[in-house]
Amino acid sequence: MAVRFKKTLREIKILDHTQGFNEKLLNFEFRFDPLTRRRARIMNLKFKVPASPDVKKMVDMSLGYPCPFCEANLEKMTPKFAPSLIPEGRIILREAVVLPNFMPYGQNNAVAIFSKDHFVGLTQFSEEILANGFLAAQSFFKRVYKKNAKNKYFSINWNYMPPSGASLIHPHLHLMADRDPSDYHGLILKRGKRFWKKFQVNYWADLITEEKRLEQRYLGETGEVSWLLYFAPKGMMFDIMSIFVGNLCLLDISPSAFRDFARGLQKIFHYLDKNNLISFNLTIFSGLKDKDYFWTHARITPRFVIPPMNTSDINFTGLFHDESLSIIKPEDACQEMKAFF
Repeated sequence: MAVRFKKTLREIKILDHTQGFNEKLLNFEFRFDPLTRRRARIMNLKFKVPASPDVKKMVDMSLGYPCPFCEANLEKMTPKFAPSLIPEGRIILREAVVLPNFMPYGQNNAVAIFSKDHFVGLTQFSEEILANGFLAAQSFFKRVYKKNAKNKYFSINWNYMPPSGASLIHPHLHLMADRDPSDYHGLILKRGKRFWKKFQVNYWADLITEEKRLEQRYLGETGEVSWLLYFAPKGMMFDIMSIFVGNLCLLDISPSAFRDFARGLQKIFHYLDKNNLISFNLTIFSGLKDKDYFWTHARITPRFVIPPMNTSDINFTGLFHDESLSIIKPEDACQEMKAFF
């Protein structure tokens, strides 16, 4: 296989105050992303969130002010697209509504509201609601691409609940369709192309084959989508990758593949819920049309606060040193999560 899983083990000697200052060896790992070669630090704390945060309190607090995404407020509290892009002002696909971001950070930055309910709990998302939201996002991308094919870098992004950075409880996706990819999106496109040229194989195809062979981090499939725990995670807890097998670009993903993805998400959400994890970040990175070196895939990482001080799960290592720090080995998380597949 062309994919290589490289890691380095390190040991630290301390005098343990809990054991009469006797000598104790501690260890951690440096892992290197098989595609980007960026380094991740892995501890082995076997950490669990002891209790679920008070979700009801968060939801009640959010109801203290008008929600612009609720049906009663949407028409008067949200903008519309310029007629030159979306003549009807907003894209409506069954329950989903796509509208421009009122505070954009990209040339074509939209929001897809995909549920009429103000709050949907992790285990309450239906396959239909999820898949329809992704199809609405795809519809926006198709409009943007048709208008100008230079806008070819697409991503679907989801911050679920406040620990993830969500400013609104109401379920919604952030859509990006620009001429230039984000820094990380651009990196994996370049490295995917380099991998293809060097080994004459698609990185994500090779990754699936190798993870299946090793049986350490591979979760399973839901139809056309493969699921695994990523070797070098970006999140503090763990990092799930889902791969749309053989799908190059978000523009071309079929409704059935989005339903397959939704079914896999339901399994992940039930696992998160069981482990008192109420929040996550998700991004679907699209490849380019007719470029076989990249398969569209998603990354999902739970977000949480650390008791008793509600400490953030993001610190200086990721923010300024650009190295992720994870406290759980992906292999350990995989053994538990497999039961949900």
